[in-house]
Formats: sequence, structure tokens, C-alpha cells
Amino acid sequence: MIRSKIQQTAASVIIAFVTLTYSSGQINKIGNFAAAGVEDAQKLMTAYITPWANALGTSMSGGWYNTAKVHKTLGFDLTVTFNMGFVPVSDKTFNLDEIGLSDNLTYTENIAPTAAGRNEPGPELRYEFEGYQLAAFNSPKGTGLSFVPSPMVQLGVGIVKGTAVDFRFLPEVKIGNTGNVKLWGVGLKHDVLQWIPGLKKLPVLNVALQGGYTAFTLSNDISFMPDDINVATTLPDSYFEGQRMRLEVQSITANFLVSANLPVICFYGAVGLANTSTSLNFDRFYPVPTLVNTIPVVNETSAAEIPSIEIRNNEGSLTKPRYNIGLRLKFGVITIHGDYTYSNYSNVTAGLGISFR
Repeated sequence: MIRSKIQQTAASVIIAFVTLTYSSGQINKIGNFAAAGVEDAQKLMTAYITPWANALGTSMSGGWYNTAKVHKTLGFDLTVTFNMGFVPVSDKTFNLDEIGLSDNLTYTENIAPTAAGRNEPGPELRYEFEGYQLAAFNSPKGTGLSFVPSPMVQLGVGIVKGTAVDFRFLPEVKIGNTGNVKLWGVGLKHDVLQWIPGLKKLPVLNVALQGGYTAFTLSNDISFMPDDINVATTLPDSYFEGQRMRLEVQSITANFLVSANLPVICFYGAVGLANTSTSLNFDRFYPVPTLVNTIPVVNETSAAEIPSIEIRNNEGSLTKPRYNIGLRLKFGVITIHGDYTYSNYSNVTAGLGISFR
């Protein structure tokens, strides 16, 4: 059984990297939005990437615990954890009419896929100025995947007075031919029952407070040239080389944990809050067309850098409640656990590890 669980966990990690590789390959088309002009491009990029970033932030807030019981001093656990954040159906598309685009941008239909949407080209968008069409392009395809994984390794160590410190990490890993990801985080867990007379010696019940911070970076090359929108340019291709997107997500979570620790099985649950902040950054210049003597061109004046974009979730709040329930099995020092977190973006966690003291 344990061997089977190890194989399943390894398969889950492989699936995670395949998913990240495929997703990054699709998301790098986000640079095409630059053809709409910088201000409209920022609005389009935000609407397109936000559900994917929200699901990633949700998955990053999971996996911090599989019991409320805190290690004794120098006790430890080492766990391979696989989290999967899910995008709700309502966020697989966005409405072009509702994101405040300028009158210079027209489109064939108003519903476009987000990064988590269907793997089909979105509606055609036309960038117009003074009655002339400067560029026409399709909104990027979605990935066709409504989930975002975040695999990681986590180490927890008991220190003093019913307190444990957790470290999580994913070393920088290359995904596909053009991108890489990395992740790190730190957390604390503290035994609450030790401070409550009459309850601290209960043999089964454990109660704790837990908090954690996780940072994730996805860096991906982009290639968006004037030829992609059939616009002439006075600039060499080298002017646009080095285009790169960096998605940086930071997640903070705080939770109240309860568990019932039996000899082999542990039932655990939590109520907490999660806070996610995301920034989207772009390197180098992008071909934004302009009108010269009624002819659309890209020149040194119109080619533009895209300012950083700060992404908030779709309800305008960074902090969301989360409700979690899970189950852990322990065979000697080997642990296997899984749990489900309900929030505006739900998450599933599975893990395999060793735990001592």
C-alpha cells in the first residue's frame, strides 16, 4: 500500500510539472495584447491572467499541515506535498464589455477565454485610430485547464514550548524550453491546548494556531513581433528580443486547527484566512502600432514597455475565508494525507512523508 502511495505521489508531481509546462506555453501568448495599446493591454492582461493567478494563490495556501499536533523539540516531518487549486466555471471567461476598454478597441464578440478557459482562440480584436485599423488579432487561447498545481517539499521541526517551524521549497525548475518556476515559504504552528488547564492532557484532541507565507515565481519568455500583427516597422527584430514575463505570487494564510489523533488515523480540520497578492511584470519593448501618414507602423516612439500590473482577485478583496477538512494515515514514521479546502477558489491537497516525535 505504501509503495502504491509513493508511486501515486510521484505521478502527481510529474503531472504537476507537465501541467505547468503546458500552461506556461499557452500563457506566454499574453504579450499579443500589447497590440491594443498599453492601457487597454493592461486591462486585457489582468482579466486574462487573474483566475489562473487566483487558483495558484489558493494552491499555495494549502498543504501547510496534516494534524494540529505539534512536534516535540527536535521532532520533525519531511513531506512531499501536491496542491491543486481550481478555477470556478464563472471565471473561465471574461466579458470585454466590463473591463473598461477604450473606444479604439472593437471586437467581434464580447466573451473571451481567460487563461483557465477553453483551448480555442478568443474573439478578434481590432485596434483603430482616427478611422484607420492599426492592428487586428485574436484574444489568446485558454489553457483548457481549470486547475493550477503547486508541488513542493516541506520540512517541519519542533523547537520550544509547543512550537514548530515549517519550511517549504521548490528549487528553480525549468519548464519547457522557455520558462522556469521556483517556490519557497516559511510557517509556524503553536499548540494552544497547553495553555488551557484541564484540556492540555487530553489524549486525542489537539488544537493549534498556524500561519505561513509562500512566494512563487513563474518566469517565461515571450515572442511578440511586428510580423505577428502584419505591421511594418522601422526597427530591427533585435529591438524586441529579450521579452519576458514574470508572474510573482505571494500567499499568506492563518488557520485555527483541530485534530483527533488516533493510533493510525488522524482526522483534522481548520478554519482560516488566505491573502494573495500577485504582480505581473514584463521585460523589454513590445510592438504597439501607431499611424504615420495613414499607414500603421511600429517605430521607436510607439514601441513600448508594459508597466507592472498588480492583480486583485475578481471580487476586489485580497483576503478570503477558507474551510478545510482532511485525513491522515500513519504507519510507523510514514504518513499519507489528503484534504479539501473550500473557498472562493477550492483546493485539494495530497502528501506523503515521514514524521518523527
